[in-house]
Amino acid sequence: MYRNEANEYWQNPFFNEILTEQMNHWMFFPLALVVAGASRNLTGEGDTMLPAWVLCSLFPFFYFLVRYVTGHLFPFVLLHLAIAALSLLVPVSFPAGKTVCIFCALGYLLHSHILRLKHDELFSNGLHLPAGVAMAAVSAFFVHYLEIEEWDNYYVFALIASIALYFIIYYIEHYLKFLAVNESSAGFLPAAEMFRSGMGLVLVYTVLGAGILLLSSQFAWLSGILQPVKALLLRFLRFLFSGKSAPAEEAEIPLVEEQPGNGISELALPKASEPFWLWKVLEFIAAAALACAVCVIAVLLLLKLFQLIRKYMNLHFHRENNAKAEETYDFREKCGLEHNPEKRKKHLFDSLSPRERIRKLYKKKLLSSMPQLSEEDRNRMDIYTAKEWERKLETNGMSGLYEQARYSNREMSGADVRQMRAACK
Repeated sequence: MYRNEANEYWQNPFFNEILTEQMNHWMFFPLALVVAGASRNLTGEGDTMLPAWVLCSLFPFFYFLVRYVTGHLFPFVLLHLAIAALSLLVPVSFPAGKTVCIFCALGYLLHSHILRLKHDELFSNGLHLPAGVAMAAVSAFFVHYLEIEEWDNYYVFALIASIALYFIIYYIEHYLKFLAVNESSAGFLPAAEMFRSGMGLVLVYTVLGAGILLLSSQFAWLSGILQPVKALLLRFLRFLFSGKSAPAEEAEIPLVEEQPGNGISELALPKASEPFWLWKVLEFIAAAALACAVCVIAVLLLLKLFQLIRKYMNLHFHRENNAKAEETYDFREKCGLEHNPEKRKKHLFDSLSPRERIRKLYKKKLLSSMPQLSEEDRNRMDIYTAKEWERKLETNGMSGLYEQARYSNREMSGADVRQMRAACK
């Protein structure tokens, strides 16, 4: 039989879920920086809220534990609301940061409900890498627009860490799929050795790539290292070309005196300290669009949540009814003696057809035989099939003609009616 030796904790789907949740969480960190920077410029209160964001990273993990442990709807929703209430206790020094933490907890709550109620899944999917890069690019634009250059490293480091986690998670997911495909195969498979060798290469390349990204993002520090190299290269080039040609004399650039204006007024440019009016308009439009988008998304998510809860409760109710019905009744071919109020009205001459006359003879025989039957048989009139009634009433040939008239597409004739009348005597 197949034997799996990969028992390390990082090969467990739960560990992969934790890595995925952290990657998704830190991809959204640049957006939190934008809110903190806007709060700092508008109200004078705002910081990078790094400790608060670290505490908020525990919310998806707690929601995952609730999805894994709880199976019933009421405790599932109640525990989610209790965990979301903990967002009020996250230490943040400014109101906008507290709002970000609350929205973060509510967003993870809705995501957990969608996974459990709609898709019936425990594990979440990772965000696509282009989405994380796009959020970091938007954050970089707004942070530079807000003139908070000391925060550049925060969103850069968060993006690089998310990229590194993305490739590690990518390898683990494909490795787990490989184990699932080969789970039923025969023979020995060195799963642990395969994982260690592959993960070793992934970690080496990922750490190397993350290091290169970190070095390339630190322009000031990198320029200080490259400055001596640049000076050494220039000296080497001067040494090579020193004997070939004499250095050219520097030509003096004449200074052009400014001529007085001809009386024509020039367009005055805005001062460096004052922002251009167009940027103010764009800022107002972007803020209004962001507020409207947040409200619309919140309303849509709430409506979706209510629909999912109602759908889940209806499905749960139908499953319970079906389970009880399967335990109580025997689903077989029924005669259908009871009157169906939803049956569509038939034409007047349909009752005179051979098919309907055979069915009436069958019902008449059963109703006329009720006084001679036991109490148990009378109570089970709508449960016994035509074959069972034929055996109890000793009417040979009755069930076959009735089933053909009731269920088949064969055209019945007057001879069939006479044969049914003879069988029911």
